[in-house]
Amino acid sequence: MAFILPEGLLGGGSSIAERNAFIQNNLGLWQLGWFNWMLAALGLLTFCIMLLPFIPKSEWRVLGILLVALGIVPDIGAEVIFAFVIPYSHTIDPTLATMQTLELIAVQLTGTLGNGLYNIGGLLLNVLLLNNQRLPRKLILIGIPGWFFGFGLSITCAMQALDAAKFFTAAGMVWSTAWMFALTIKVFPRANELKVDY
Repeated sequence: MAFILPEGLLGGGSSIAERNAFIQNNLGLWQLGWFNWMLAALGLLTFCIMLLPFIPKSEWRVLGILLVALGIVPDIGAEVIFAFVIPYSHTIDPTLATMQTLELIAVQLTGTLGNGLYNIGGLLLNVLLLNNQRLPRKLILIGIPGWFFGFGLSITCAMQALDAAKFFTAAGMVWSTAWMFALTIKVFPRANELKVDY
């Protein structure tokens, strides 16, 4: 995802014609890259669902998981546009103006809206984990900066500051993945003793 997709993305430094040529010449890899992003989106939702037994029941917990789930819709919608609509848009509009419009729409759907919903919901769930006194506090607190990297991505996408968006994407993905891996090792195997019963 990190090495294939940027060549065909808005903000990569290439012209619309160069982006279209890259996509046409690497269509299988391009679509596979976006399919991986779709799986990552579903993986994030799955991870957040797995956190629920460790969070005391409340309306806030419901809101958190609902926001993450809502983020799936614009995110995967944008990824479908990137993978399966943009590659064929030149057949409708050879000037590539339609492709440019679709790129702008898809960036806002995934980067601003979908990502924004993920991070509001995810941060809420992360903070709610602190209400479970059985969990290691430091490990829970370490997750919080990852959601703020995500907010940075949403803001920079909304402002079309795509160079800065690359930084926030990389930082957020690395931080969040490391935190999720740590929880998977430290918390999930001890679910019986760490889950809440209220």
